[in-house]
Amino acid sequence: MNNSIDYISRSVIENLESGVLVVDEEGKILIVNPSALKHLKLKKHILSSGENICNHPELTPFVEIFKELLDKKESISRRKITLDIEGENILGLTSSLIKENEKILGAVFLFTDLTQIKKLQHEAEMNKQLAQIGTLTASIVHEFRNPLGVIYGMTEFLIQKTADKPELVKNLNLILKETEQLNLLVNQFLSFARPQEVYIQKQITQFVIEKAVSICSHIIEKHSATVEIKEIPKDFQFIYADIDKLSTAIANLIRNAIEVQIEQENKWVCISVGEEEGYLVIRVEDEGPGLPEKIKKHELFKPFVTKKKGGTGLGLSIVQRIVMGHRGWVNGHNRKPRGAVFEVGIPLEPPLDFSNTPSSQPL
Repeated sequence: MNNSIDYISRSVIENLESGVLVVDEEGKILIVNPSALKHLKLKKHILSSGENICNHPELTPFVEIFKELLDKKESISRRKITLDIEGENILGLTSSLIKENEKILGAVFLFTDLTQIKKLQHEAEMNKQLAQIGTLTASIVHEFRNPLGVIYGMTEFLIQKTADKPELVKNLNLILKETEQLNLLVNQFLSFARPQEVYIQKQITQFVIEKAVSICSHIIEKHSATVEIKEIPKDFQFIYADIDKLSTAIANLIRNAIEVQIEQENKWVCISVGEEEGYLVIRVEDEGPGLPEKIKKHELFKPFVTKKKGGTGLGLSIVQRIVMGHRGWVNGHNRKPRGAVFEVGIPLEPPLDFSNTPSSQPL
């Protein structure tokens, strides 16, 4: 009878959707079910029987909970913990001590993955922010664009009238370029706030990159930056993308790369193309100060998070939305010995509904 009960108990634990981790009084692992392996995304040997959770930094949140259990002798319910494993994993955890006649034999941890739920909550919050920005943008965009249009038009008129005064024309051209820059910022708010469509077509990868660099020509000239474009491998000469929107996304990354080096004498940006697991990857590298430690990777693409002085905090959010509209991904990390790398992955294969005529994907 006891063997049957033990078998049933094991079977229940093995088939639970929630992760189960049981340790003895010293923190050595006794039981770990398949769901725990899935939620924790750790190598199997770390969670093998007999391993001590105190010996693995990846399990630090469990160690802290275990110490709290031993100290307070009270169960812990619905605690949220965060593990930095393959990105940020958020778990909802309940834990209690295992006792026999008041003697502590160990502890059991029952947990489930909340990452997807938090992602949905984040998307809901983003949609709320989008609605707020949309309302704000609709009320002020004409207030910005009308005077910008007047400044731009009058400057062009003055350039024509003073063509015989090179020094004055030079200054007027500077006003013209700065006005274009202000107009670009207004367009960033519009791009972030309003719904858009991406139109996937077979494009030449080189054209996408060259157009991105062209969009940034003013900022490149203004800061005397060097933009190096590495030769594109033959296998990646073509890309399935919306050339206007994807080049805008890449241009945002180039602008960021230049502006984070604003305090440096030599500003360098390198653009290269490669492959990663079925994705054509466009990399934008710089030799700036790198990504700040206080901003976690998953926070880089949140609205209004900026890592450079004077930034709107919308550039990377716009990049992410455009890339997601292409069924792709974007991430950023530090490069050695200095600087940062942002990578945009676009599927090598076209969408299932792809044809020679433009097709749209919701952004």
